[in-house]
Amino acid sequence: MKINDLTRNALMIALLAVCSQLSIPIQPVPITLQTLAVMLIGILLTPKNTLFVTVGYLVLGLVGIPVFANYSGGLSSVMGPAFGFIIAFIPAACLQALYLSRQANPVKKSAIFISLAINVVVTYAIGLPYMYLILKTQQGVDLGLTGVLTAGLLPFIPGDLLKVLVAGFIGDRLRKQFS
Repeated sequence: MKINDLTRNALMIALLAVCSQLSIPIQPVPITLQTLAVMLIGILLTPKNTLFVTVGYLVLGLVGIPVFANYSGGLSSVMGPAFGFIIAFIPAACLQALYLSRQANPVKKSAIFISLAINVVVTYAIGLPYMYLILKTQQGVDLGLTGVLTAGLLPFIPGDLLKVLVAGFIGDRLRKQFS
């Protein structure tokens, strides 16, 4: 890996850690800017570097460095309802980066927004079932499908739409600089 890639990757991990702390603490999962950072990572980095950054962030958190939302970290994070979304960052950003890597250069804005939709869908497809499982098995709360969607999806839709717009426009401009 080149020094340029290492520097970018370190900066992206730092961005993700900082965005994790910018949160609105609602239950069972806080609203953060993590997803915005993950979206930008998927736009700006190669699939390989995206994997390195998202796995690196996860490992830092699991070893106890407080990079997850609300300055949390450690193995106990695995038992939290938000951890499924953190796990989802890896395939969500990697599939997004992979999709963009297969587009003709220069990448069209429409392809960037399609990649962002991939990111969001993958994040919820992994995060919501994990949240349900943890709430049911660890906290004895069986929300059912309606409850899971009400607690883990609906409050996030407006913010996610805004993040998609911001990531799409900022990512498009920055992507040209990162190439």
